[in-house]
Amino acid sequence: MRWVILGFLFLLSVLNYTDKAVLGLAAEPIMSQLNLSYDQFGLVGSSFFAAYAVGSIVLGTLTYRYNTKYLLMLIATGWTVSLASAYFVETLTHLILLRVVLGFFEGGTFGLCVVHLARWFNSSERGVAAAIMTSGTTVGTYLAAPVLVLGISTVGWQHTFALLGAGSLVWAICFFFMRDEPKEPLVEDVKTLASNTEVPFKDILKVFFNPYVLSILVVGFVSMWITTWVLTWAPTYLTQIVGLEPQTMSLVFAAMGISGTIFAICMGKLTDYLFKKNKSLIKSYDRVLVTVFLVGAAAFAMTTFVDSPILASLFLGVGLIMNTSLLPLNAAIKTMIIPKNLVGSVTGISLSISSMAGVIGPWVTGYLITLAGEDVRSGFNSGVLVVVGLYLFTAIVLVATRKLKITATEKADAQRAAEEAKMDLEVAEGNS
Repeated sequence: MRWVILGFLFLLSVLNYTDKAVLGLAAEPIMSQLNLSYDQFGLVGSSFFAAYAVGSIVLGTLTYRYNTKYLLMLIATGWTVSLASAYFVETLTHLILLRVVLGFFEGGTFGLCVVHLARWFNSSERGVAAAIMTSGTTVGTYLAAPVLVLGISTVGWQHTFALLGAGSLVWAICFFFMRDEPKEPLVEDVKTLASNTEVPFKDILKVFFNPYVLSILVVGFVSMWITTWVLTWAPTYLTQIVGLEPQTMSLVFAAMGISGTIFAICMGKLTDYLFKKNKSLIKSYDRVLVTVFLVGAAAFAMTTFVDSPILASLFLGVGLIMNTSLLPLNAAIKTMIIPKNLVGSVTGISLSISSMAGVIGPWVTGYLITLAGEDVRSGFNSGVLVVVGLYLFTAIVLVATRKLKITATEKADAQRAAEEAKMDLEVAEGNS
């Protein structure tokens, strides 16, 4: 049953990122039909991420009280309502409202999926499970574009939006018949993980501001930065800077997506193996994450030096493939370092902050290109070097904070110390 549940979460991830991508792919017919300027259309995109940030906090926090199965059904139904309303869009305001509703309900997706995944897979199996689940984002980002473009060109953008909404509704109906949780409770081999404990909701800020939890937040922010860079600039970079023909670019783009999916699953399998062997996050997830960041930084940096289209595509591909493993590693490790009743809430807050990369990242690259004037290549390279800097910074932060994790023994140790102090006091009072 758990692999069936994982399949459902994978499909939801595909739908999630397909819904994100469809607006950009339908930009031309939408702008033409509604008579929108570029800045007005940009406002539509910004409204989505603003609502996304709010939804990630609100819906993620609901996992503290409510069953994630029904929350997942709720968000999928919310997508249906939003996307089906495309038939009623006649003005800029209508379009913004559609994307705001969609953004709100999509904001909680990742946090809810992470929590639900942790209910079905123990810590030594979550690496590969999270990789499979989040590979749906790669499929939705890289591989769904040809299908969406075909739909937009043949039946129109409104019908395409509605069909995606219908897909979400079918998913919600089918998911209703799945079990809430396994028949037998999961057995954890590593008892010291923070995920084996529950803490009061009032301690959420203490958990959130743990240095290592914050470092994982940085991982999510950087991953989102690259993902939105891919959605916004990667095709243009491959055609205008690398020099690929559009058809070749689409094939290279698809190859990167497929390779990234395979690599992410392999990294998930590797971290599961290392964690089972060492029972240590430092010797498994931390080392893999730091290695991924260092290799990714080197690959992105090399794209700014080479002139050969083949080498440029190769190095860019390696960098983007490294990035595909960040999201599943980030998802798996969150379920282990955060008390289990706060995973959804903390993930929601961190995701709302990470979503700001979706607003800032593409703008930074666009600004650097504009600043470079006619030397467009220099502008793009500056944007890539920003990514290199983010990768190196994150690797340093991970190394600096990896011994500052929350553990399941901290609360027990504190409670034991308090009890011992109380006993000592009682003995002292008795002796007096």
